[in-house]
Amino acid sequence: MRFLSSTPAGKRHCLENILFCLCLLLLPLTAFSQQIFEGKWYQVDSTWKFPEIVTKQIDVPVITGGSFVFKARFDVLESHQPQVIDFKNASVLGYFHHYIMDSSGKLVAEFDGGIQSKTASPFFMRHGREFELPPGNYQLTTLLTSPYFIAEPQPYWDSLSHYRQAIKWGNFIGLVSIGILFSLGVYYVILAFVRKRTTEIMYTIFIMLNVVFSGTSMLITPDLFSLHWFYLAGAPLLLSNIAYVIFAKNLLQIRLSTHPKLYRSAQLVLIILGVLLLIGLFNNHWILESARFGVGLMMSYSLIAAVYRAYEGSKVACFYLVAIVTFFVIGSIAISSSDLEGIYTIYVEHIGLLAVTAEVLLIGLVLGYQFAQIYQEKEHNLRMVEHSLQIAQHDSLTGMPNRYALDIALEKLDKNAMLIVLDMDNLKMYNDLFGHKKGDEMLQMFAQVMSTKLGSYGVLHRMGGDEFVVTSDEASFVEHIKNSISETIDAMRKSGFEDAGVSFGISFMTETGDAEKLISLADERMYQHKRRADNKLYRHKRRDDSV
Repeated sequence: MRFLSSTPAGKRHCLENILFCLCLLLLPLTAFSQQIFEGKWYQVDSTWKFPEIVTKQIDVPVITGGSFVFKARFDVLESHQPQVIDFKNASVLGYFHHYIMDSSGKLVAEFDGGIQSKTASPFFMRHGREFELPPGNYQLTTLLTSPYFIAEPQPYWDSLSHYRQAIKWGNFIGLVSIGILFSLGVYYVILAFVRKRTTEIMYTIFIMLNVVFSGTSMLITPDLFSLHWFYLAGAPLLLSNIAYVIFAKNLLQIRLSTHPKLYRSAQLVLIILGVLLLIGLFNNHWILESARFGVGLMMSYSLIAAVYRAYEGSKVACFYLVAIVTFFVIGSIAISSSDLEGIYTIYVEHIGLLAVTAEVLLIGLVLGYQFAQIYQEKEHNLRMVEHSLQIAQHDSLTGMPNRYALDIALEKLDKNAMLIVLDMDNLKMYNDLFGHKKGDEMLQMFAQVMSTKLGSYGVLHRMGGDEFVVTSDEASFVEHIKNSISETIDAMRKSGFEDAGVSFGISFMTETGDAEKLISLADERMYQHKRRADNKLYRHKRRDDSV
């Protein structure tokens, strides 16, 4: 059942050698004083008590846990040298009890600990126990009881001064990584709450469950919060695997209608993970092994899906591929390593934590790209809205605000405002004699010149046909607007529209407080102006005829 069994030995040793070299770079130490206890392991039942005889010898404790006794002899050569005894490879240990006897068989020191033990740990995030013995030959007997292990437990000893220095980098990796995960977890909690999407919700669950697992396995929650429930160092991984597959499926937009094979593969993986969860629930010794296999399955599916979607051209998948490849490489070392040869204070848990932290940080690339996409879509939508408003509120021929825009402007006029209705003269004549194209040119020229002449004194609107309306916030601008009308007509006549003219009527908000009455009043005055102009033209024409 172990994922380790499916990894070739040569490949595994290669990965471990790479990890060992990396750890050497991290540790600024010129010499190593750690020493493995050379001894033998025995399997015992849960009722074993020190110093009962042990007979059932084994190579190493089985990964699915149980009760075990380790016996070894060692020599203390220097006097007054404080020593520390600890376990290498991993810190996921349920309960341990060390007994040290001298050459005569007398018990001279004992100490216990473990995740399930309520004994305070003298070293933060470590199972180390300090002792000081006079020179001589001693025997170590260690009782180790644990529901399961993440790697092979191996007792070793070190000088106190060297041990304190050696554990710094491991503790640094643990604290910084958990801090990053917790901070980003809070961020994703907020993001999930705001966006309410399955993608963010599942990723939040994945991060927080890994925080719980790492905090327990590295003794943070037992030491700081007195939470000694051992299964927190395993069970959260089972659930996080399920959450991550759902996250990856949604992030990569894998749907039954578009990617039936990948979608059904995801369903199959989730079923297998569900079975592994049930195995862990009904057989606690298999929790971590089920989680280990689940991690391998989860990473493999996510990597395959990312490669496939990236090949299809998905940019999100391309960014995600960077994260999942990093996760897969480092995570594979974590789930396939049982003995970190030559490495004492960096644990398998540290490697797994680094894998998750690197993945979470690199997912920021995906998140950044998605936010960039959202921003671009928002800008595009804003431009489309602005364009729609432009079309909705502006006349297509002249580009001036239309009747709809005028209605909005009328609602905003204050008590000092005024309104002018304009009606162009002889537009029909230009349409009949020269065609509608010439009439359109006349309208366009009037709108362009009049709008320029008005400047900030008023806003020109086209009502339709040959009718325009000027709105102005200040009644005192009336003379300027009249001059603008005259200058516009003069400019048009000089540009080929000799018969151009405008009739207009003015109304003020001081005359009526109603916008509709304001426009009706101006319209009525415009027609009065137009009739006077027509009468004047008629009298002028009769005088010419009589001559």
